[in-house]
Amino acid sequence: MKRILVTSFAAIIGLAIFSCSKTKVNPTNNLKVDTSKTLISDKRLVGNWDIVTDTVSYGTSQTKYVGSPGDYFKFTTYGNLYIAESPGHLIDTAIYAISSTTNQVIWQNIYTSINGSASTIPSTSLPYVITHVDTAKLVLTQTGTAQGGARYEQIIFKKHK
Repeated sequence: MKRILVTSFAAIIGLAIFSCSKTKVNPTNNLKVDTSKTLISDKRLVGNWDIVTDTVSYGTSQTKYVGSPGDYFKFTTYGNLYIAESPGHLIDTAIYAISSTTNQVIWQNIYTSINGSASTIPSTSLPYVITHVDTAKLVLTQTGTAQGGARYEQIIFKKHK
């Protein structure tokens, strides 16, 4: 009796596994951009950059953040950008592009986490003007208008050694 029960159980499991398989599967469209094979042509920002200061003026308030050890922007030769910044424990993974005609960098966030709250909804940054870049220092400046008034941000970096 035990033998019949085990054989029946095995047959039911086998039948369930093979009867649920699909003969035709349509691939889904992955909306994430894969930059792993696309080298960028403008390599001025490529490298690891430590945050020195991140100053934001919005309306009538101004905040100046002084970078902590471990705060960085990492621009890769494949157009990927990785950001870690202490206030709010920001972690960001993005794809960036540089416009040579306007001397601006812009990125599309793919994964963002602030204070442990993560989002995979793509969003695009406002453009940052590449105010200064050399082998040791990078300055990105952003100006714009929002609901609360004028917004200004300037991030100063030093090249990570």
